[in-house]
Amino acid sequence: MAQRMTSTRPAPTETKVDILLVDDDATKRFAMKTILAPLGQSVIEAASGPDALRQLLKQDFAVILLDVRMPGMDGFEAAQLIRQRPRSELTPIIFVTALDRAETDMGRGYDLGAVDFVFAPVVPAIMRAKVTVFVELYKAQQELRRYRTQLERLVQERTTALTAINRELEAFSYSVSHDLRAPLLSFNGLNRTLLDDYGDALDPRAKDYLQRMRLASERMTSVFDGLQTLFRLTSGEIHREPCDISAMAAEVVDEMRAANLDRKVEVGIASGMNASADPRLARILLTNLISNAFKFTSKEPIARIEIGTEIVDGDTRLFVRDNGVGFDMIYAHKLFGAFQRLHSQSEFPGAGIGLATVRRIVNRHGGRAWAEGAVGEGATFYFVL
Repeated sequence: MAQRMTSTRPAPTETKVDILLVDDDATKRFAMKTILAPLGQSVIEAASGPDALRQLLKQDFAVILLDVRMPGMDGFEAAQLIRQRPRSELTPIIFVTALDRAETDMGRGYDLGAVDFVFAPVVPAIMRAKVTVFVELYKAQQELRRYRTQLERLVQERTTALTAINRELEAFSYSVSHDLRAPLLSFNGLNRTLLDDYGDALDPRAKDYLQRMRLASERMTSVFDGLQTLFRLTSGEIHREPCDISAMAAEVVDEMRAANLDRKVEVGIASGMNASADPRLARILLTNLISNAFKFTSKEPIARIEIGTEIVDGDTRLFVRDNGVGFDMIYAHKLFGAFQRLHSQSEFPGAGIGLATVRRIVNRHGGRAWAEGAVGEGATFYFVL
């Protein structure tokens, strides 16, 4: 019977961190290394203050165990020089001394950045516990640095990719503006000429076809215009300043009334609405939301639109509310997508760009936009800038 072979992968070895042990007495250094050996870390020895400074020029350490009483340069003097070096100014220092507490100037030690004092005789378990704290902290800091480096690299890659995408969008926008839109306008002009000059000579069926073609070309032109608007909203900087939203909304409503003279629409605008926003983009946002409300209340005998603000849980939100056809909340996620429509073109014509434009503007301001509604009961569009 064949034996089933099992392979065992070796456990990944954990990277050791370096601990600097500074003491002029070789016997004490050996004893301390023995105490720290169970931690499994790398202990680097220095026999004096100057020797410790030379070691710090070569590498960084998780913690420094520094003898207070040494000939030539004592531990306090060494600590002062260690703290003057930028790369080691935050390295934890534990002073180790055979002096008693009364003989040790602990205040000076703490002023020099000591995190702790250990007095002889050293208790091995306590020493290991103290050192372990700083070893684990150092490992965590190294891991954070590694993640930060990875994040910076990822951000750089995404920035490069986004730059390439923006260049492609610029090329596409140019193509829409010139290569596609121009022939469409020419086609629309010829169509209009045929209807104006030869419309009476055409039979009703041919005339109907030409009129349909004209409407289709006009819709395509509207779509191209919407695409260009979306692109322009994506590029360029925004310049925030205090905006009088109430006054801006009133101006937009006046424009809507002038364009819909045959309609009677009741509009209420709250006073004192203000926001920090790019004025140009804020006006485009309001124009899209208010025109949307005018459009979807067109079948109401008494159309009502409210533009206001409310505070919920300390969050100030602006809204445009109407009593129009509304929508089914199950499709709310589709509302702000480009070319997404919840109503037929024959009922409510449009390019399907307005709400996508609203979300793009809100996103550029670091805000959020959402909608609530019900079929036949109107809709409310909220936004926070």
